Amino acid sequence: MKTMLNADSMHRLAKMALDSGEVDTPEDAIERFSQYRLRLHLGGGWANTLAGQACFVTALNAAARAFLGGVEVTGEVDETLRLPLFMDRDVVSVIEELGGNVVAAKDVSVPTLVIGASMPEPRPAFCVHLSWNHWCCAISPDATGFQRHDDNSLAGMAAAALGVNEAFMYVRGDAPDAGHRDVSLSLWNPLGATDWHELENRGPSLRYLPKELWLIGLGNLGQAYAWGLGMLPYPYGELPHVVLQDFDAATESNLSTCMMLSPNDLGRLKVRVVANRLEAAGFTTTLVERQFGPHHRLMNGEPTTALFGVDNVTARRDLDSAGFALAVEAGLGSGYRDFRNIRTHTFPGPRSPLDIWPADSASQPAVKLNNTYQRLADERDDLCGMTVLASRAVATPFVGALAAALVLSEVIRPLHGGGIHATLDVQMKQLRHRAGSHATVYRGLPTPWVARNAASPNPGASR
Repeated sequence: MKTMLNADSMHRLAKMALDSGEVDTPEDAIERFSQYRLRLHLGGGWANTLAGQACFVTALNAAARAFLGGVEVTGEVDETLRLPLFMDRDVVSVIEELGGNVVAAKDVSVPTLVIGASMPEPRPAFCVHLSWNHWCCAISPDATGFQRHDDNSLAGMAAAALGVNEAFMYVRGDAPDAGHRDVSLSLWNPLGATDWHELENRGPSLRYLPKELWLIGLGNLGQAYAWGLGMLPYPYGELPHVVLQDFDAATESNLSTCMMLSPNDLGRLKVRVVANRLEAAGFTTTLVERQFGPHHRLMNGEPTTALFGVDNVTARRDLDSAGFALAVEAGLGSGYRDFRNIRTHTFPGPRSPLDIWPADSASQPAVKLNNTYQRLADERDDLCGMTVLASRAVATPFVGALAAALVLSEVIRPLHGGGIHATLDVQMKQLRHRAGSHATVYRGLPTPWVARNAASPNPGASR
């Protein structure tokens, strides 16, 4: 029998089980991933900062798209959110919207991420605490690292990404020490692997936010960028203007990778879905429903800072001639072994896009089918369909969320006197193995900014 699961419907993370050859069919991959469950426990104080709130909704959103056996939420759910994307929403309704379930019972067999104060005993075998401090984030098997200092939403978002990744490695058996180690990162100094928590790497209080941006590509990365903007502490009535550029319609497989999509959005253009979500929160948008290419030129009055999320070498080369004053792009690994890898580039830099991606790098190698895909192609008489499915990348939003936090930090950091990194390489499986260019002073046209509402610990509370 031919499968109903094809390149446009196959879950892009469960696909890794086919790519590795550990299952025989797409249906078997979905069945295996349907056994993966996760709990988020909301401890005391979790909602006191926007960083904590951003940590929670990001972890829930990303986990619900990766743990197909379900995500349950326990603890203090009687709270109201103050994030721009969820302003004045009660937590229970947001849990339902993002695919979680509120439960009272605590099954100790379910891997658990704790946000806020420590959960009561008995603790599950996998129990990891998510924390943040200024521009820093960390996950740890003990609760001593929980902090409420400063209120940088990007740190909360990054902590969520690290926590969901750690839990996923645990259920998959990808790392023997998953859940038994500290994992940490400073968004102020991403290269500070050992001294990430030192005062100079915590960064200043978050005070200035981009007033306008251009988002190119609205798949996994582009929607994570938009999600990250919706976490930031913009004052009420001063949310940014965003130019959104994409031409693709949402397919079922996109539900497993894109943080702004729901099943009701299938068949709609991604650019319009994201615009509707942002506009409902108070953003203003301009839509560009065409490919980014060699004829793209900025016009007067358009945003000069761009976040690039297109996985296409030809389009990346065209960043050189578009006229952006500042552009940050990210690329993700695509195979079942390297899908957690993140590489960012910031322009202008020591090398141009044309130097980084020469013309011959745009050619796509022929897809080679492993034994599993070849057998499926023969059994189902569908060589074309299985070849297209095999060519699709393994992808998941918890990787996109961390990439988005890194990319947005490249834009926001210079607004606070920090530098930019021409390149960054991050491996989420072993985060201490990261490399990149040392920070340099950005001397180009500054990104227009607005000041956050510093009068309130929860900006927007005066609404």
